[in-house]
Parts: sequence; C-alpha cells; structure tokens
Amino acid sequence: MKMEQGMLDKLEFAKIQKLLADRAYSPGGRTLAAALEPATELEVVRKRLDETQEAMDLLHFGEPAFLGSLRPVAQHLAKARAAGILSPGQLYEVYHLCRAARLTAQYCSSAALRVLNHIAADIRPFPDLEKQIQAAINEDGTVLDDASKELKYIRRQIDSARHRIKDYLHNFIRSGNNQSLLQDALITDRAGRYVIPVKQEHRHDVKGIVHDESASGATVFIEPTAVVEQNNKIKSLEIEEKREIERILRLLSLEVSDRALALELNYDILSRLDMIFARGHLAYDLNAFRPEVNDEGRIDLGRARHPLLGERAVPINVALGKEFDILVITGPNTGGKTVVLKTIGLLTAMALSGLFIPAREKSDISVFKKIFVDIGDEQSIEQSLSTFSSHLKNIVHILEEADDRSLVLLDELGAGTDPVEGSALARAILEELKDRQSKVVVTTHQSDLKTFAYQNDRVENACVEFNPITLEPTYELTIGTPGQSNAFEIALRLGLAPELVERGRLLVPQREMEIGNMIRQLKESRYQFDTGSRELDEAKRQLEQDIEDFQRERAALEEEKAAAILKARQEADQYVRRIKREANESLEELKELLKDRERPPKWHEVEQKSKRLRDLSVKFYDEQPVSAAQEFRPGDFVMVRSVNQHGTVVEGPNAQGEVTLQIGSIKLTVHRDQIEPGTAKGKEEKIKGSYSHTYLEKTQQISPQIDLRGKYAEDAIEELDKYLEDANLAGLDWIRIIHGKGTGALRSAVRNYLKGQRYVTDFRDGSREEGGYGATVVSLK
Repeated sequence: MKMEQGMLDKLEFAKIQKLLADRAYSPGGRTLAAALEPATELEVVRKRLDETQEAMDLLHFGEPAFLGSLRPVAQHLAKARAAGILSPGQLYEVYHLCRAARLTAQYCSSAALRVLNHIAADIRPFPDLEKQIQAAINEDGTVLDDASKELKYIRRQIDSARHRIKDYLHNFIRSGNNQSLLQDALITDRAGRYVIPVKQEHRHDVKGIVHDESASGATVFIEPTAVVEQNNKIKSLEIEEKREIERILRLLSLEVSDRALALELNYDILSRLDMIFARGHLAYDLNAFRPEVNDEGRIDLGRARHPLLGERAVPINVALGKEFDILVITGPNTGGKTVVLKTIGLLTAMALSGLFIPAREKSDISVFKKIFVDIGDEQSIEQSLSTFSSHLKNIVHILEEADDRSLVLLDELGAGTDPVEGSALARAILEELKDRQSKVVVTTHQSDLKTFAYQNDRVENACVEFNPITLEPTYELTIGTPGQSNAFEIALRLGLAPELVERGRLLVPQREMEIGNMIRQLKESRYQFDTGSRELDEAKRQLEQDIEDFQRERAALEEEKAAAILKARQEADQYVRRIKREANESLEELKELLKDRERPPKWHEVEQKSKRLRDLSVKFYDEQPVSAAQEFRPGDFVMVRSVNQHGTVVEGPNAQGEVTLQIGSIKLTVHRDQIEPGTAKGKEEKIKGSYSHTYLEKTQQISPQIDLRGKYAEDAIEELDKYLEDANLAGLDWIRIIHGKGTGALRSAVRNYLKGQRYVTDFRDGSREEGGYGATVVSLK
C-alpha cells in the first residue's frame, strides 16, 4: 500500500529525498533516492534498515567512489540489441559499467554482509568485455592505435605521408626563390589537404591546385603539384582508417549486444546499491541511529531532532501507543508545537523508508499503513475555502481513511471558528479517532481538550515548555502536563500597559483563573524538581563513570602485572636453561681440551662448578615495588629478583622502564621493577666467586676480534685455535680475524683452517668498514 504523496509533502519529505539524492554517486542512484517512499510492511522496513546498517559498516572502511563513473546505458544497450554500432564514447560508458560491476562485486564480497552480499550476488562481471573495450577505446572517446594491427599500420602510413608532405613544404617555404611568392611562411590545412598561402599576384607562379582564398582575396591557398599525390594517399588511407574503425566498433557493439540484458540488470543493481550507500552517508551526516521497528503502533523517541533544522533543532522526548493513543499538546504560539508534529511524522516516514533517524539509539518507531497530516493554513480564495474550511476538508478525508494502523497528526484542531463550537467539534473528532484506535498527536489552544485528556483513558496531555522565569520558549516537550498560553505574561514583556493586562486578568472566569494558577504553580515546582533531578543525575552519572574508570584501570593494572610476572618467569626460565646447556657443553669441551695440557685443573673443582650450574633454578620472590624515585645509572650494581643474580647496569631505564644489565658475559633486558640496588655483601660474594686466572675469567674479557698480521701461518693458526676456544666459551656470536692483504698466503691459511672448525657456521670477507679483504668475519654456532 502506497502512502499519499500530499501527506508526505506536508512533512517536507521531499527535502529528505533531496538530501539523500545529493549523496548518491551515480545518476541511477540519485533517481532512486528521489523516488524513495516509506514502506508499509514490517519485514520490508527491517530489510531496508539492515541494508543501511551494512552500508554504514562498509563505508567505515572505504567509499565506493568507482560508482561515480556510472552513466545511464539503457539507450546504448537498446541500440546494440538492434544491431546498431555504438560510438567510442558510448562503448566507454559500457566499459565503466563493467568496471563498476566488477569492483562492486569485490566491495560487497564480505561474508559478514548478509543483505548486501545477497543483492550483489546477482551482478555478472564481464572482465573480458571490460578488457576488450579498454584495449580499444581511449578515455577521451577515441579509438586507440592498438585496437587492431591493421589500424596501427594504416595510421603509421598516414603519419609517414604527412611527414613527407610537411618536409617538402617546409623546404619550399624556406627556399629563397619562393619566399617572395608567399603571403606567410607557414603550412596550413584546407579540407584535410596541406596547402601554402600564396600572394594573389603570384598564383600562376606556383604549380598546383587552388583550394581556397582569403576573405580579402589577397591570398590563395595552393596545394603544390608535388604533394598532390601524397595528399591523395592520405585521403585514401583515411578512408581505410574509417572503415577499420567501423569494423572494430561493430565487433565491440556485437559483444555488448550479446550481454545487453545482463548489463542492464547490472546497472539496475548498481543503482540500487548506490542509493543504499547514500542512505549510509546520510546517517553519518545526520549523526543518526537505527530505530527499533514494530507493527503495534508504538512510538518512543528519545532525544529526537528535526533533521532539517540542523544545529538549531532542540531534542525532544515523545512516546505514543504504549500507555496512551492520543497526545494533546498545548502551549503558546512560537513554542514549537508544530515542529513536534513534523518531527514525529518525518522521523516515522524516514524510518519506514530505511533511513536512520536523528534520535537516541534504539528509539521505537511503528510501521503504519497510512500517515495523515493536517498542518498549516491552506485557505484558498479560488475554492472559497477559509482556514477553518480547509482544515475541516482535510479532516473529513482523514476520517474516511483512518484506522488502527494509521498515524494522524493534527495541527491547531478546532481553531478558526467559534471557540465553543470549535472545541466541541474537536472533542467529537478525537473521540471518533480514539474509537478507531488510531494513533493521534494533536496541537490545540482549546482548554476543553486539556480536560478531555484528563477525563479519558488512552489520552494524555503534553506541553511545549516555557521558562517560567524568563517566559521564553525552551522548545522542549513535557508529557503529562497541559500547557498554558501565558498570554498576560507575554503581553507585559512585549510592552502592553500593565493596567490593561490587569483588567484582562479580572475578566477571566474564576474557575479558569484557578486552573491557570494551579498549572503555573505545578509547572514552576516541576521545573525546580527537574533542575535538581538533572543535577543529581549528572552527579550520579559522573560518580558511576569515575567508579567504572577506576575499576577498568585497576583491572588493566592487574592484567599488566600478571602478564609482566609471567613474561619475567618465562624469560628467566629460558635464560637459566640456556646458561645450563651452554655451561655443561663448555665444561665437557674444557675437559677434553685440558686432558693433554700441562697442569690441568683439579677435576673435583670442575665437577663442583658443574653441580653448582646444574642446581641453578629460578626463584621467585614476593614483588616489592621499587620506589618511583629510585634511579639506576650505568655502572650501578644491582640484584635481579626474578633470577636471584647480581649484575651491572649497562643502560638506564628507557621510555618503557626497561633496563639493560650485564650478568657475567650475558646481557639481559628486564623491567626496572624486577631489580633492586645490590648490597656490598652481594658484590663481595660475586668477586669471591669469580674464577681467578681461569679460562672463565678470560672469556669475560675476550675481544670480538684477533689481529694475526705479521705472524707466520703456523703460529697464526695456533693462536687462532686458542682464540676460537675462548670465543666459544664466551658465547660470542661472531668474531673478526684481521690477517691483512699482503700476498694472500695468511688469508688462505686462515680460511682453510676455518673450513674444518666445528664452531664455525660460515665466514665472509669484511665490509669496507670492517677491513675489506684484509679481514674475515666469522659467524659462530
């Protein structure tokens, strides 16, 4: 069922359509956006909202700007189906369609896109046709030379003939014998043939064909006889070129004809997707949210703003259909009653069209079969209609159509006639709509309608707020309280004489005066209550936010602490296992190496040190936070709690609080929280436990390079053999052997020795900075 266009026009829905069309990329998308209408089925509305949601998700990661090259191709496709030959420009528009179809299929290919993926699944990309057109047609609408071998050959022949003609004519006009014959020393073109400008009096001195003369008759344009044949050849070649271009265009048009129906379907799908993406753009621009939709007549809008008022829009909260079906809004003129009506109607129409609305997230909108609107003064002199008559004519139409699936918006009901009769008629109309269970929002100045709202179930009063102190409108809507005209207060503020205002007050019936005073006092009390309540809510919200932030930060700290402890344990465990492995390997090798050496160390001492290493394990202590004021500088002696080892600070804390330590021959990076200042006792124990005059002490001071220059090969190899053992014990990853260049004998001896060494992974010549061919850099296992 289609909603009445006249009703949508009163809500200014056409302006929303224009906003939507302005955000479409292609003419097809703009056409669909301008024709968008509210749906009346719940499932259709939900599907449209799903489309908009997925479009917003896609637009968050990138825009489908390639849709901007789409142009209407229906006429081109019809021409191709009728065996017509498409022009290069028309074919290039078909190319853009093929390209957009391929890119759109990729753009909407995510498995997370349930709705858009289903729509895009019907797109049929034609990459072969796209490539054929792109290879033959330039973006400026001309046929490329490479469109065919024949065309390329013909154009080369034409270029060659033109160059020969120009060469001859340039020589002709540069000749001293000919310059006196010419009006200008230039080559020009007439009817596609190259000519030269000759003075009228010398026309017979130049052999050739006259093609034209100047307006004054002083110049004639002559094609010299010598170039006539070449010009004729160009003409002939141009005819061949035209014939070859026509053949190429005919073949491409035939390819388009074979796919015309699928291409037309692609265009329709792309236009629809373009319109959906425009809905996503509009939602972002309006800062709009997806509403919850129902078919139960329930509306609940929070912080709703009129989408056409921009920053001037004052948010309102309004409900309908849950506790009451009719909302009677009263209050003074210029208070915003009509804006409330239009906001409710326009946001409903937008939601039913699949558009997100500028209101609080998860606001409720009901799907209505019809929306009826009577807003504004539609008096007509031609039709002899007064304001009251025009309103009544609209209401008669509404009463003929309205039912329980209708939303009815009535502005100034009962106005424009005798107040008593108008009020009675307004009550009768509302009672009829109430019986039909229509959802109604009505604005009025009739006091009887306020009483009607109090006396009837499913009917509620509301008012647009005035600041009771400044008597200026706030444009906020309050449900549950009737409004006041504030006529006397406004009259005083606008300068009416106080005595006239007071006389007017005395003329108000006593009952009306008492009711007015009661409402005024109630509104003032409510204003004070609302102000205090808002302040309390804000304080409560801030407290809850502070508590939430504190809990989140505490959880993050606990998580960070647990992760740091786990990381420290893992690093320490890995460190100890590696040290044990390397130490055991080194000790075994040391035993083997020292068997044949003089004065070997006592074996029980070696075993004692080996047992000490085997018994080494990671001990964890209770974390004691290091004072933030504690500073560690290079050279400080510290103790690493996670591995229970002493070391020296090499580099102080960086931005992340990490400290680089030297523990024996090992460098280790730990967080500053894991270390503490070392004690003098610990330092003495470290010194006492050192290996005086042993290989282990030597390895701690070993250099990563050895200089063998000036030594005999045999002596150098012997020294290098000892150095390799020490380097391996020290755990060096690489060493540099300086042997010099010389004759190359020492270099060859060193490299032959390295080839058979078990500690060596590979070796290479040094870089320029490392000594070049005079040094060898060795990588150790």
